[in-house]
Amino acid sequence: MKTLKFLSTVVAVAAVAVATAVEKPKMNVVPLTPDRAVVSIQNDNPAVFELSITAENGEVVYYKQSAKPMNSYQKVYDFAELDNGNYTLTLKVNDTRLSKSFQVASSGIYVGESKLRFDPYFAYDGNVLKLSYLNFDGEKYTLNIYNKNGLVYKSKLGSDFNMISGYDLSGLEKGTYDVVLSSWNNEFTYTLVK
Repeated sequence: MKTLKFLSTVVAVAAVAVATAVEKPKMNVVPLTPDRAVVSIQNDNPAVFELSITAENGEVVYYKQSAKPMNSYQKVYDFAELDNGNYTLTLKVNDTRLSKSFQVASSGIYVGESKLRFDPYFAYDGNVLKLSYLNFDGEKYTLNIYNKNGLVYKSKLGSDFNMISGYDLSGLEKGTYDVVLSSWNNEFTYTLVK
């Protein structure tokens, strides 16, 4: 399988298209008491969102998905049942993730920094798989392609900030394939039918 190199103009057009289609949600976490905090979410366009709280061991301790598209959300959360420790509050709106770290301690709730991340862009057209991903955290990524029988292709992409690649899939048989972009902490899946 041969990796295709794209012209800079194609990359620029793709980057502009992705940038204009990206959501830009805002999320605030304001402690009210030692056990409670208000979580406020704003988004320019109505969208279905997912909100989760994950402990530092990776366990999801809270999950909510909106029933319908909305622009804003606000709720007071009671963290009294959470053990003291570090947590991450993650908001997912379409392909955008906004996460905010916070600490629960006996003396109160301490809110940390926010991180804005975007899911990778996958497209399949004319036997070419296109991939674009902004690797803000500098993690080492691998691309794997699977069919019903297992792994058919593997590529180590490294840890570059701007990952843009194209793959000629003309040599693959017709069928359904799962494309998995993964690092130690993240995994993104895209399904294509050839």
